[in-house]
Amino acid sequence: MAEGEERLVVGRYRLRRSLGRGGMGVVWLAHDEYLHRDVAVKEIQPRGRDIKHTDPEVLRTLREARAAAKLSEHPGVITVHDVVTDERGLPWIVMQLLAGRSLGEELDAEGPMPIGRAARIGLQVVRALDYAHTNGVLHRDVKPGNVMLVGDKVVLTDFGIALIDGASVLTATGQIPGAPEYIAPERILGEEALPAADMWSVGITLYRMLVGRTPFQRPDIQATLAAALSQEPDPHPNIGRLWPIVQGLLRKKPAERWTARQAIEQLAGFAAAPDTTPETAARRGITVPERYPGGATTVVGETTPNTRTLPPPLPPPTTRASPGDPTLDPVPTGRPATRPPLIAAGIILAIGVVVAVVLLVDQSRVGGTLGSSAPGATTTPVPLKNQREPRLDFEIGVPVDWPRYSSAEGPLSDVIWASREVDPKAGGVTVRVLRDTTKPGVSAPAYLVDEAKAQRENQDNAEFRQLALTDNGSSADLEYTHRAVVGGTWFHTRVSAIPRGESVYTVTFSLHAGDATALQDRWSAVQPLFARIRDSFHPHP
Repeated sequence: MAEGEERLVVGRYRLRRSLGRGGMGVVWLAHDEYLHRDVAVKEIQPRGRDIKHTDPEVLRTLREARAAAKLSEHPGVITVHDVVTDERGLPWIVMQLLAGRSLGEELDAEGPMPIGRAARIGLQVVRALDYAHTNGVLHRDVKPGNVMLVGDKVVLTDFGIALIDGASVLTATGQIPGAPEYIAPERILGEEALPAADMWSVGITLYRMLVGRTPFQRPDIQATLAAALSQEPDPHPNIGRLWPIVQGLLRKKPAERWTARQAIEQLAGFAAAPDTTPETAARRGITVPERYPGGATTVVGETTPNTRTLPPPLPPPTTRASPGDPTLDPVPTGRPATRPPLIAAGIILAIGVVVAVVLLVDQSRVGGTLGSSAPGATTTPVPLKNQREPRLDFEIGVPVDWPRYSSAEGPLSDVIWASREVDPKAGGVTVRVLRDTTKPGVSAPAYLVDEAKAQRENQDNAEFRQLALTDNGSSADLEYTHRAVVGGTWFHTRVSAIPRGESVYTVTFSLHAGDATALQDRWSAVQPLFARIRDSFHPHP
């Protein structure tokens, strides 16, 4: 019999066996001898020292119980039955026993999951968080280890650092309240935690579900935090049509990050999508590895969010990467930095990033939406639907079946449309319209000169080549190509700048591929469609 088993707590809860153990304590399977039911009981039991009722761990446990109890009416939040105090004056949390496993355990065992299932899990997590935020509770430690899967039900657990006061992420002991890979940039910078911080963690969790690793995973905690502040996540093909959602949740600036309501609205549309098996994925060209070697980073039970290590870094690529290869570093940002780099990364939506909304389908279907680049192929012009955008005062024609994604209101607000079908050798086509109110009175050529300079000087870009910069009088056009330093993905981008009053509108067409030749073939094939969309753009006076 293991130590502690069969102990009777406060004359009522008989401890049966340990369900999880870590540096902060133990979660036990226990039997309530009064109500004759099994429950989960959390015991504070730090390793290596005795604990007193005045210690921070005790306060943390009480916060967890109170936060979860406040939300227990929601089916997506774990139910707290009771808090009892033992003879030492230490609290034990008595919770609902969940017959399942954590999302982290499932990802460790099964690897990345299909888009439909990831969307269904993400949707339930966000709904639970929306309920918590509405009731004044921030979770502050959203991660796969704190998401329980009970059949088709998803339950959010471990509110142990919810509602913690204090601005700094680092504690007096040098520990981090929350898993480093999931901490929002504003918390790293010591700013106040808001609901947006939980949404950032949802974005990281979605990325992990789809790719098998987190986007900012690095060899040590300091490097991980630095990457979250200054890097952009790379658009891995497994993310597919969820990329705009992940990208919206991982905007560096909290005010521009998607809210829970925005995420719920978008995830609901994908939650009904059928799951993709490895067999069908192979036919469609989707990378669904059985297990990604860098996926699991939490090495303790979910009772200890403060003590964890990171795995060794993935080896650098030895050959040019294809769209299915994993990368650790970002694709380049799109606008010149007008603020400190760590802040600007969150304000400016990267042109190179939005290019990579990878919507993966059979090659035989490509010609239906974008036209085929095969020799001798005949294409029918894709019908465009006029889209009015009253919030940003413009209208544009885009293919009727392209999904639309928009940012929050601000000085750099945008709307993105992404193709549903792609060439397996190249990424998806995106059209992005951005309204910039930060440079009143600037001319279109001057605006694009700054854009080209920013792309050329971006250290994440290699082999930048400016193909054209044309002054059309009332507008200007910039076209360029570059390759991502890490991963080797090639990008082709065309930006049209159109000043109107105190604003500058940009219409950006983007495409990416793992091979430069495939990229240029595809780029040539979609030029007629680009021209029609560009001609349909009309900013309002």
